[in-house]
Amino acid sequence: MVPTVHYMMGGIPTNYHGEVVVPQGGDAGNGGAGLLRGRGMRLRLGARSQPPRYEFTDRPARLRQGVRGIDDQILRENPGRKDLPKDAVERTQARLARLDGQKNGESVAEVGMEIRRTMQAHCGVFRFPEMLVKGVKKIHEIADRATRTEIKDKSRVFNTARVEALELDNLIEVARASMVSAEARRESRGAHDRADHHSRDDANWLKHTLWYKEGDRLEYKPVHMKPLTARTIEPKVRTY
Repeated sequence: MVPTVHYMMGGIPTNYHGEVVVPQGGDAGNGGAGLLRGRGMRLRLGARSQPPRYEFTDRPARLRQGVRGIDDQILRENPGRKDLPKDAVERTQARLARLDGQKNGESVAEVGMEIRRTMQAHCGVFRFPEMLVKGVKKIHEIADRATRTEIKDKSRVFNTARVEALELDNLIEVARASMVSAEARRESRGAHDRADHHSRDDANWLKHTLWYKEGDRLEYKPVHMKPLTARTIEPKVRTY
């Protein structure tokens, strides 16, 4: 038996109304994952699932019902809706066409298992610098293999093989984001424990990591330390 993921830490950064927070400029929309302070690197416990569940389902729902006055302001400032990219349909169809046409490709199950093995060996709870560097290289190799997966079942109705293949595309992106971000973060914080940096470094690393698929680019955004109503809780050393 090996440990498994029961909760993904992090996600789309939003404010408490469920509106997506963009790093610099741009437009905000609605997203499903809220960003509680420190949530991305906290130790996950079951009880902590309750605040985001209540906060990020109730408020966005009330916003969509027009309860919040600023909703009208947002609609006035952003009339209509943005057009989809011109190649949106083609990109979606290309994913399906590749699976239908791929021959002599990789097994979806085998590539998925290799993702799990690599994340367990190179990016577990206790992380070592040389293992992270090797992990980044290996996860890139697996990402390349994931572009050549093949499914034997080509049927169009209730095709779970196709669903699993499409889900693998999502899994490898999450794995890349986790591995690359962990290798770059030179500190220990919450569930991220580096053998070469035992302490938390608030001076340099009190910030959220933003991963971009194109080139595995990383950017960072500051942690919001000014709650609207509650008293700010300063970071402290975890002691038992």
